[in-house]
Amino acid sequence: MINITKGVSVSVKKEFQFEFKTRFNTSQKMDYRKEILFDGDFYDVTDFISKHPGGTVIEYYTEKGEDSTLVIQQLHKRSKETVKVMMSALKRRPASDSEIGLNTAVLQRNRNLTEDFTKLHLELEREGYFEPSSVQAILRCMETLFLFGIGYFAFKSENATFTFIGILLISVGSTRCGYLMHELGHYSYTGNCKIDKILHSIFNGVGVGLSATRWRRTHNRHHAMPQRLNHDVDLDTMPILAFNAKVVKNSKDGKGFMVQNQAFLFLIDLFLVGFVWKFFLDPKFVLKRKVYLDMGCMFGHYCILYHMGFWHWLFTTWFTSLFLLGHFYLSHTFLPVTTEHKHFVEYSFLHTADVEHAPWCDWIMGYLNYQIEHHLFPTIPNFRLPYIKHRVKALAEKHNLPYIQHSYLEAWRKMFTNLYQYSFAAFYLQDSLILIIRNLLPSKYDDSNLMLEMFCFLKRAVVILHLMSSH
Repeated sequence: MINITKGVSVSVKKEFQFEFKTRFNTSQKMDYRKEILFDGDFYDVTDFISKHPGGTVIEYYTEKGEDSTLVIQQLHKRSKETVKVMMSALKRRPASDSEIGLNTAVLQRNRNLTEDFTKLHLELEREGYFEPSSVQAILRCMETLFLFGIGYFAFKSENATFTFIGILLISVGSTRCGYLMHELGHYSYTGNCKIDKILHSIFNGVGVGLSATRWRRTHNRHHAMPQRLNHDVDLDTMPILAFNAKVVKNSKDGKGFMVQNQAFLFLIDLFLVGFVWKFFLDPKFVLKRKVYLDMGCMFGHYCILYHMGFWHWLFTTWFTSLFLLGHFYLSHTFLPVTTEHKHFVEYSFLHTADVEHAPWCDWIMGYLNYQIEHHLFPTIPNFRLPYIKHRVKALAEKHNLPYIQHSYLEAWRKMFTNLYQYSFAAFYLQDSLILIIRNLLPSKYDDSNLMLEMFCFLKRAVVILHLMSSH
């Protein structure tokens, strides 16, 4: 076990202890306190939750059976010293096996998985896989700025063809900016949290039009528990999209026009999702929390859009939303959702999928086609992920966990099949089809049990064939 308080000065400890001093009377029962399990100890975070820089995601780990050790170590690898100071200011007590809330077999399995994952982490760390590359950082930044620059130059041309090419290049530049800001948000671009945070606001705000601060908060929730209902915010796409029937709260929502036809309206749906983020959720977030840097960068984006004109802006926004969200959705949406406790490593293998490992796909997807590796080690620079895939596969095999990988086209097919399967439209269509056929029959057949059975059989056959084709 690692002593996270080692090396922290007494004065710093006192400062944070005063800051996070409990507001509750010490005579109150421990049941009313909220604790997280970290590195074998329970830490009282009741009063810290509202002060947590990353938002309320920490509250997920106050649930019985959850262990925050690996997720804190991985998401906060670049800020270990800050984590040490904050944790040392919290009240802690040893955690007994009976208090953790897992049966003996699961607890032992989790410990074995943690031990092997930690060994792999330390090996990769010793070999320098977590170290950013200044060459890669410069090249990716130059690529993005080059696409924007050439695109703008062509856009200003009076030739309609060059104008269209310019808009297309600006759109591609915006997608590359999206991948770049993703890496900045994980602090794996320069490795310096302060620099990456500022650059994240600039590239995400000016280039994509979104708040970097809101992105970090929501994206970390996704990384903490991917595909976990009521935890992973990427599942909160209603009433526009429903990637799984369990995200539909009631039948009324499931009968909505957008959800019933989501497989056919997907190209429009992605634009609507991007539009809602860009012009409602993110502006609301930065105004409410007074995030001035994000606010200024987003304002710069709006100025650029105004200069481009409405229709040019519409195409750029649609293309960027389709390209980025479409590729992000390839790695999760057709996989099962869960409400059960999972080990940090299990989330990555059971609820995440890799897409084709090929250089051309690496570029198109910004190395996020190595999604399993990215979820296990979110602070490894993305360009290094291809080099660790074999070790990650070995970890999965040792613990009998699946390593899900699909070709690029197969991933798209699975996503659209999933959209259609959960659209509810297919089932309504079959009911309507049977009703139409029955109305076309002579009236003497209306009460025929034989005909009713035949129609019911036809309906079941259509459903079964559809489900078989989806696998």
